[in-house]
Amino acid sequence: MKTKKTGFFKNIGFFLKTKWSEPSSRIFFLLGTLPFLLGILMYVVETINKTPDTQINSLFDTVWWLFVTITTVGYGDYVPKSIPGKLVGIATLIAGISVFSIFSGSVASVLVDLRLKERRGLGKVNLKDHILILGWNQNLDKIITSIPLFLGNRNFNLVLVNDGSEDDYDEIRSKFMGFNIRFVHGDFTKESVLKRANIDFASTVIVIADVYGKKLIDDADERTLLAVLTIKAINPEIKIFCEVIKQEKMKHIVRAGADNIIQSSEFNPILISSSLVSPAMPTFFRELIVNYDEPKVRLESIPKSYIGKNFNDLFKYFRERAKGMVVALLTTERELTIDDLLTSDNAIDAFIRAKFQEAEQGYFEGEEEKYKVKINPDDSYVLSEEDSLAFVIY
Repeated sequence: MKTKKTGFFKNIGFFLKTKWSEPSSRIFFLLGTLPFLLGILMYVVETINKTPDTQINSLFDTVWWLFVTITTVGYGDYVPKSIPGKLVGIATLIAGISVFSIFSGSVASVLVDLRLKERRGLGKVNLKDHILILGWNQNLDKIITSIPLFLGNRNFNLVLVNDGSEDDYDEIRSKFMGFNIRFVHGDFTKESVLKRANIDFASTVIVIADVYGKKLIDDADERTLLAVLTIKAINPEIKIFCEVIKQEKMKHIVRAGADNIIQSSEFNPILISSSLVSPAMPTFFRELIVNYDEPKVRLESIPKSYIGKNFNDLFKYFRERAKGMVVALLTTERELTIDDLLTSDNAIDAFIRAKFQEAEQGYFEGEEEKYKVKINPDDSYVLSEEDSLAFVIY
């Protein structure tokens, strides 16, 4: 206990010594204590020169007079009556105005500095459940535009982490004035930069191929991989979605912890090849997939009342409700664990369960949920609890 107290006082002493070594701190300290010293002097002078009409008769009267004088309120309920007291009052008024001006200027300077840091992306973000977008390329504007289209009426905060300049940030602000966007300037593969973006409390991370400035596109995937590894080391539970340039890098980024990846040119072969059938085919795919004004495909929750019914009933429900067309189902799958197989309480199952637990290999831990998309199921397909969402075209 003594050691802790000693360490605390040592830290306080070191802090005060460091601050006292700064000339500005010494000046501010002296100016700050001067009015209080003059206040004590006022009490002494008025006590020595006490007369029947003396108004400052106690330390409380002195403190009240001091604050009223320093803040230039000037109620006039307590005033010095003696000549020496009035001289001390003049000195106190001058010192008080000086201290008040310096203090106001210091506060204003701190606020302006914080504002400038925020504009340049040098400050710390204190948001929670926000969406991080790491990197910068020609698709950044389109990604920002698309987010509210898919999130609907849900409120969200965006934090962009990249090496952009202040002018770049101002341009983004002017384009998306209705969005709550913050910026963090720096290398998003570094832990310190991600900490400033408050990644511990973020909900989702989108990593796009970073080609800002003179960065080579060939190096983009390596930066994405480093970013995923760093993110997972800080916040293992966060969802990460990545844009990848090279197909051979995809498996490495998935192993690093990315929840989903999209190859940047993944849809180009389809769009180009489809034009051989008809020039209208690329137009159809673009309208269906990459319509930034209004997405045609939406994910809708399947009503609980339709679990156990067939797919045709669900199709009719969306068709009649909002003229939607269900084209696929999102099914959540979970792999079997040893615990799922050992359901009995008999001695044999108990013995097997105990042996597996002794092995400490995590056989009883639940597997991560996996997703499967069922496109155009049969009308007779029976919906189960695992069928959580429906892809609907409007």
